[in-house]
Amino acid sequence: MKISTSTDYRINTRIPHPDDRPRCIIRGCKHPVSISCTKKDGTPYYRASGLCGTCHGKTIAKKYGVKHAGEITAQRQGYKGLSEYRNRTHPYRQYRKDYCENRDGRLGYTCRVKIRIPLQLEVDHKNGNPKDNRPRNLQTLCCMCHKYKTYTHGDSTTPGRKLLNLKTH
Repeated sequence: MKISTSTDYRINTRIPHPDDRPRCIIRGCKHPVSISCTKKDGTPYYRASGLCGTCHGKTIAKKYGVKHAGEITAQRQGYKGLSEYRNRTHPYRQYRKDYCENRDGRLGYTCRVKIRIPLQLEVDHKNGNPKDNRPRNLQTLCCMCHKYKTYTHGDSTTPGRKLLNLKTH
């Protein structure tokens, strides 16, 4: 019988449940220490520093003078920021602009939302088809405009229900 080398206690019976693992050495943190890898027989190696994943990331970020440990990887790979690095492989997020495109009134009203953080912006599929990721079918909307457009255009309904709505109107 082959023993799984997974670090998940549900798959590998030699991995203890998170409640039974050693705790992070940072005062006040009650998370279990991260498992870095497993031995050939499936028993775990814990992170040598005695830190959980969250505290480890904070320590590394502080060491390099950034807010998030992922920024280090982003910088090393030549990306301008963490969001650009995270969106690099996403089929359409890479087309997200830094403003709501409804400020031109394309939804019947002019958007006046002040964008304070990039998370307020979402990419919308103009035709409502989430599989159609052509750049000309994508527009950047703030979360409020996106919800309004989704509701009024019925983008969240299934194709069959869209046909029923067209026949009744």
